[in-house]
Amino acid sequence: MSPVVGTTIAIAIAARWERERRAGAIKIADTGRGGPRRSSAERAVLWLLIGCVLLASSAYGVLLLAGPYVKSLGGSEATYGVLCAVAAPSAAVALLLLLRFPRRVAPHRLLAGACLLYAAAALLAASTDSVGGWLVVASIVLGTAWSVTYTAAPMIASDLATDVDRATLIGYATGTIQVGFGVGPVLGNALRRAGLSYQEVFVAGAGLALAAALLVIPLAACLRRLPSAGRGPDGADPRMNEGRAPAQPEPAVATNRARRLLRSPSVVPLAMVLLCACIFTSMNSFQTTFADSRDLDFDLFYVTYTIAVIAVRLGLSRFLRDSASDRVVAVTTIGMMVAVTAFVFVGSSPVLYCAASLALGCTYGLGLPAFQARAVNLAGPAERARMLPMAGLLFEVSILVFPLVAGAIVSSGGYRGLFAVLLVITAVVTALGQIRGRPLPAAQPVPRPNPPADLPA
Repeated sequence: MSPVVGTTIAIAIAARWERERRAGAIKIADTGRGGPRRSSAERAVLWLLIGCVLLASSAYGVLLLAGPYVKSLGGSEATYGVLCAVAAPSAAVALLLLLRFPRRVAPHRLLAGACLLYAAAALLAASTDSVGGWLVVASIVLGTAWSVTYTAAPMIASDLATDVDRATLIGYATGTIQVGFGVGPVLGNALRRAGLSYQEVFVAGAGLALAAALLVIPLAACLRRLPSAGRGPDGADPRMNEGRAPAQPEPAVATNRARRLLRSPSVVPLAMVLLCACIFTSMNSFQTTFADSRDLDFDLFYVTYTIAVIAVRLGLSRFLRDSASDRVVAVTTIGMMVAVTAFVFVGSSPVLYCAASLALGCTYGLGLPAFQARAVNLAGPAERARMLPMAGLLFEVSILVFPLVAGAIVSSGGYRGLFAVLLVITAVVTALGQIRGRPLPAAQPVPRPNPPADLPA
């Protein structure tokens, strides 16, 4: 059975299970929003979001072939790392603006615009035949557009959730991203084996991103049917301020927000998100060249990893009351360290390679949405809307910057040196995962004193 067929069957199994489960984890419509009609609209939103994210992340996965493409042009892992890192400043600026104005632009519109930019940058990359200025420009736009895409998708899912099922719904969005990461490189490799050039493969990636942008049109229509459309994860409705000039916070207010964030229990899961990004980008972006160095087929990693992510995010979460609980986080962080250790010993064995990939997909696949959901759940009511943009900022800047470090390590010390660094990072994540956070109490209003008896109320 080919890897493409295996991945397709896995996705079909997950889709059939979800249809049978029906409302399942997204039964929030029956508990807080009433009638089956609203539940149906929410399921439509979730399915359209999953389709959009799958197309967009598959486009990202196809463009991961930029690693071997750069090597074919005479570059190295270090060169590829530089191309990833050049997008970090612009991505950071875009996500900082999103953090500063989390609801100024609706998340689905951000998603559509980012997908269109990604398609344009993929076409620009397809028009290059050397490591030069145009490829650098394409890399900047690709990294920035994907950063916004990655951040906007969980924001849409989180708006449909409660505290208990937020990790599950975010897991649907980010789990679909992981599926795309697995499908994209396998699809690109199949196109290469069919005789297409790298440039033609990049054009296919641009087509996937364009299709994702078009799918946002029916997504927006379904979002407008929801009674909760436009509400943030804290339940606030930004439309209450329509017609008013937006209040710009004074510097002191911005400083107070930064201090609240640093004192918030959300700092721990946010730090875990940042460190997990270093693990993810090393294992995902350099997997094509790592497999070549071990005479392995990187399709094995992407397919096995994808099946594992589907299993834990769409299957195992079914049996967990709260997949962002302290116990789940503690167990998954320990498992992640074991999974990274396993890659040191795979050698040239396809069986060990699949086993290590399976372990990484199960632990990382369950862990990341749990860390993101904990960051939201542990935040104060005034800061919740900013937690996912903050998590996206930390994650995306890390996956763009850390390849610069990883590429330099591989070029100088090989992949064993890289795995040594990743083991240190996973050990820190494991230590942080043992910390039990508790949400900050909501601010209570000061009671109004009763007037004296001889005075009118």
